[in-house]
Amino acid sequence: MRRLIGGVAALGLGIALAAPAMGDVVYYTDWTSADVPGGTASGVINVPGSANPVSVGFKAINADGSDGSLYFAQTSGGTNYWQPDAPYISSKVENGPPDADILSLVGGVNQRYVVTLSEPIKDPVMSIVSLGSPSITITYDFDSPFEIVSQGQGYWGGGSSALVKLPDDVLQGTEGHGTIQFQGVFDTFSWTVPKPETWHGFTFGIRTTEALEPGPGPVPVPLPAAAWTALGMLGVLGATKLVRRHQQRVA
Repeated sequence: MRRLIGGVAALGLGIALAAPAMGDVVYYTDWTSADVPGGTASGVINVPGSANPVSVGFKAINADGSDGSLYFAQTSGGTNYWQPDAPYISSKVENGPPDADILSLVGGVNQRYVVTLSEPIKDPVMSIVSLGSPSITITYDFDSPFEIVSQGQGYWGGGSSALVKLPDDVLQGTEGHGTIQFQGVFDTFSWTVPKPETWHGFTFGIRTTEALEPGPGPVPVPLPAAAWTALGMLGVLGATKLVRRHQQRVA
């Protein structure tokens, strides 16, 4: 009887309780080259299980179509501005950027910043260092929808509300450190930075490639009320039989 009751209890707990949600593992860009005066950079993202890495390109473009510029880029070593990594971790993202690779901007120079991916990617992420300062509010005006998935106190300070999502796909920062996730499938996206501030940095990552994204699993079919009643009766009958068997043994 103890075994039966334990099994029923375990079944009930299994139905009532669910494992806590874990953040998605993010694979970040390994920036392999950058032309700071020319405003370009390129890198790759290696995803386990994918035959080929995802190529990532960045380009700054002036309003007249000519080449823009970066403020600086780190493609091999340097100061790791992604530490501490707490601003880049939450229930939606399991890990922050793994090394010092970063691109940075000043903004306020009438440029558009364009990212291109070698294949369509579902919900890519962008991690950001020091958007704005306590006395200067800076905005990234994106052409694509996004949500803030993590933020907090980072290399230059900030806090848990320093990044704010504004209408029309605008991200506002007052010393903001954190990660945003674009909503949809993209092979390119872009943004502008209307006001100047020296400086703010960023990198990009993905959870998986679209080709590897798992499809929906089978939809569970709910049991009708009669079936649950029958299961309950089976439990009662089983318990009754065990009690009778015990009484017979005692007798």
